[in-house]
Amino acid sequence: MKKALLLAALAVLSCGAPKPMAPAPFGAVPSAGQLAWQRQEMLMFFHFGPATFSGYDGENPSCGGEPWSEAVLLDHYTPAAIDADQWVRVARDCGFRGIIVTAKHHDGFCLWDNPVSTTDIANPACRNHTDVLAELRRACDRYGLSMGIYLSPWDRMVEAEGVGAEEYEARYKTALADLMARYAPVSEIWFDGNHAGDFDWEAVSRVVLDANPDCVIFSNGGPGCRWVGNEAGIAGETSWSTIDIAGRGLTPSSLPGDYWNYLATGDPGAADWCPPESDFSIQRTGDPNGWFHGSDDPRRTARELLDLYYKTVGRNSLFLLNVPPSAEGVLDSTDVAILTEFARLRERVFAQNLAEGAKVSADGWMTEYRLDGPRTFNLLQLQEDISLGQRVAAFTVEYLADGQWKDWADGTTIGYKRILTGPGVTTEWVRVRITSALADPQLSGFGLFLDADQGR
Repeated sequence: MKKALLLAALAVLSCGAPKPMAPAPFGAVPSAGQLAWQRQEMLMFFHFGPATFSGYDGENPSCGGEPWSEAVLLDHYTPAAIDADQWVRVARDCGFRGIIVTAKHHDGFCLWDNPVSTTDIANPACRNHTDVLAELRRACDRYGLSMGIYLSPWDRMVEAEGVGAEEYEARYKTALADLMARYAPVSEIWFDGNHAGDFDWEAVSRVVLDANPDCVIFSNGGPGCRWVGNEAGIAGETSWSTIDIAGRGLTPSSLPGDYWNYLATGDPGAADWCPPESDFSIQRTGDPNGWFHGSDDPRRTARELLDLYYKTVGRNSLFLLNVPPSAEGVLDSTDVAILTEFARLRERVFAQNLAEGAKVSADGWMTEYRLDGPRTFNLLQLQEDISLGQRVAAFTVEYLADGQWKDWADGTTIGYKRILTGPGVTTEWVRVRITSALADPQLSGFGLFLDADQGR
């Protein structure tokens, strides 16, 4: 009876005790849409259109010697079938959480019935009238993936028709509004900076955000997420989610200075939350078909994709992998095999967190992890609670061996996720020391893993 009364009293005291204050956010923080976007980690990019069949994308001055025209584009778009369900199913099965599709690439051909263009699948002269975006919308809903849309500001048909800048901007906004309404919810809109032109980009972005405030807008300078500055699938070793968009003079059509450096690195403590997205292709691009399917183009291996996962998601960036559908309207069996092996490698590495069950103790900016027995690892993962801002600027990792703490690796930023690779070591103790931060660190994740093939 006395024990029961004591427990009841303790319960009352506990209920009445003040709860610890949650830390206040520091600086710029992600919106709900940006937070959901980053947690996806990996998206699959689909480039599909006339270039799939002609071998020439809109970056070329002509289509195999023929001047760009609506007739040329309609003549070259010849899919006998389009299995968009397979595209999305493969993405889902291989661990991707969303897709982005080229609704209109630089050539100007549209994969939907664009209300302000006749160069599209609804044209009577088009040989296949499938609304590819509608098929993808249904597949994404079926498999639980997000859907993003790429709408190129550069348009060869606008150039060929001599349409003025003001008229084209109005058309572009109309097309954008149509996409946002017809294929909602759209998780990301891609404004490619290649020959983007001098739109009123704030007004263009407002078309998107008025329809869906959580939609993440990609461009050279966001506002939702930024280009990483290369197409190699490598984010900066120092990778801030914040960047000074106005101070850098960034717009979809403006990239002043050494953008490949500052877009990768970002600006610590800047006012704009605009994290990097790393776009690259499973094909080694460079042929006239660019990012569109080429059966003879050399491919990246599954092992290379895993290493690039470490250098993108593991450096506070999104992993956006282009896997272009073939002329048969499906993802190439060679590419599917590579993606399947990539998924298997990730599962093998990350299936077991060797730090699970560790006893954790903290002393200021240092955290020690006593593992549940000796563990061998060569890969470490850290995460910050980015809902409170990005804070860590430098840290070091140590492990205990022969009674002494030894350096294992150093890092700079953490952000959403940081993955460090290093020598394989066996230990029962690991500690992380934050050596520089913009505000009190707020770590939210810690993991140790073994990649048996790392470095081979």
